[in-house]
Amino acid sequence: MSEIEIIDKPKLKSFLRKITELGFTSLMWGLWFYLFLPLLNLVLWVLGIRYFYVEVFELAGYKGLISILLKAGWVILIVFLILRSWGVYNYRRFGKRERRKGLPPATLEKTAEYFQISPEQIQHIQSSKEVVWPLLHKTK
Repeated sequence: MSEIEIIDKPKLKSFLRKITELGFTSLMWGLWFYLFLPLLNLVLWVLGIRYFYVEVFELAGYKGLISILLKAGWVILIVFLILRSWGVYNYRRFGKRERRKGLPPATLEKTAEYFQISPEQIQHIQSSKEVVWPLLHKTK
């Protein structure tokens, strides 16, 4: 049996082949890393639990959290009370007055004048089930 002779001359590879091999190799390395992500997540999770315990319980980090939450709660309460007071003041000062005046219903004559058609046509349009307006400008 004869031995196979392997000839390695990278300069003979075409550009397309080099790009294809690089892409396929990169894809396989990415897949390999992706398959080990659950293991990496497990290790980081275990390390994170220990770090969390040290920070929160041993170094009393929860006291800082409670302090921040209390300060934020007071700020929220103060802002709420200011806005609520402003709303009550405005309601007592202006709430019982009705200054807005609605427009009276449009009369048949005013509608006809606005659309520049006769009142009879307005009545016909109002009683019609479907209205088709003719084109005002014909385009060519």
